[in-house]
Amino acid sequence: MSLKQLIATAFIICLITVFSSCKKEEITESFVRGGNALIQTNDGNILVAGYNVSSSNGFEAALVLTNQLGVVTWSKMYGGYFSDALFSVKNARDGGYIASGFSNTNMASSPRLLVLRTDASGDQQWAYANYSNNSFSQGFCIIPHADSGYLVTGYIQTSGSADRDIYLLRINENGEKLWDKRYIFTSSAPYDSIYEEAYSIIAAPDSGYFLTGSMHGYSNCCGKIFLMKVSETGDSLWTKIYNPGAGFSLLITNDGNIAIGGTSYGSTSDDMTIIKTDLEGNKIWSKIYGGTGYEYGSMMVTTTDDGYAITGITESKGAGSQDVYLVRTNASGDMIWDKTYGGGDIDEGFGLIQMSDGGFCITGISNSDGSSIFLNRTSADGIQQWYSPIK
Repeated sequence: MSLKQLIATAFIICLITVFSSCKKEEITESFVRGGNALIQTNDGNILVAGYNVSSSNGFEAALVLTNQLGVVTWSKMYGGYFSDALFSVKNARDGGYIASGFSNTNMASSPRLLVLRTDASGDQQWAYANYSNNSFSQGFCIIPHADSGYLVTGYIQTSGSADRDIYLLRINENGEKLWDKRYIFTSSAPYDSIYEEAYSIIAAPDSGYFLTGSMHGYSNCCGKIFLMKVSETGDSLWTKIYNPGAGFSLLITNDGNIAIGGTSYGSTSDDMTIIKTDLEGNKIWSKIYGGTGYEYGSMMVTTTDDGYAITGITESKGAGSQDVYLVRTNASGDMIWDKTYGGGDIDEGFGLIQMSDGGFCITGISNSDGSSIFLNRTSADGIQQWYSPIK
């Protein structure tokens, strides 16, 4: 699998799908565990969302709660015989957690968008995985709706060979569908299947929401970063398209504009990128970060001094063939420092939060000492304070 294929399918989802019908003894001990997102819980602990491998059912969606030193408090898996995974998690309004991802409920390689609700101990309260009427779909990001319930964004696809369209779903507090929207865009690209996916959604300062992801791509490559504005009821208001790449994270900047974090595709190599726009999607500046090798950007956060931090992957630096990458910038997007983390094999960063003391927590995958969920904690200047591989 190429690196661009990995990007186009949102993190390591293809690796999960390949082995989705395998039992534990048939799976090599590599790429079988991963963290895709993390949050700080209301009581100050760390919750990781991703996937793990069980003894009988292959890959399952997973939540792992640790204390502030990375010591596991509990680890829970959710799903059935076929593969399941979580890409996003938030603190739920009335306690517990709400997460989104996918579940292969009927057969391998037929994902259905999954929303999972748990209590504070990680015990499942409810889960739904067929909002899209048996079409293929995945939920890459979940956030609270301004009024009540939640919004989930991702993609929908009527079959494995059909076009993939941006999907937005609104549910109530019990997980019941209130409405959904499918956004279909035309492309002049001469390919049979056009892939368009939304990886992140945030609330707009006035009303409505912003989405980003990849548009006008095809099955394994080469979409473009986009920014879409939708109303409170999901009606598309406008869309702006930028350079080739994928936008994986969105935030409102401290000066009231928008920042998109992700990956920029180049003719010779790919790079981590941040794009800043105004609230109408007009580009203010864009920056890329990387070396002579491949770099990949995923989650981005604003920092306490109005700058940015973004995590991802680097092949240009570090100890292994790929390493977890963290870039810290000022408010103008100029790099202040960058750090790598990992061992001698493949390590990749997908989720990032800033802690109250200015340091960072990163989750992802590690293959340097057998497969594990990567979790580390750094100081405000990026010095690793602890590393906790989770199996």
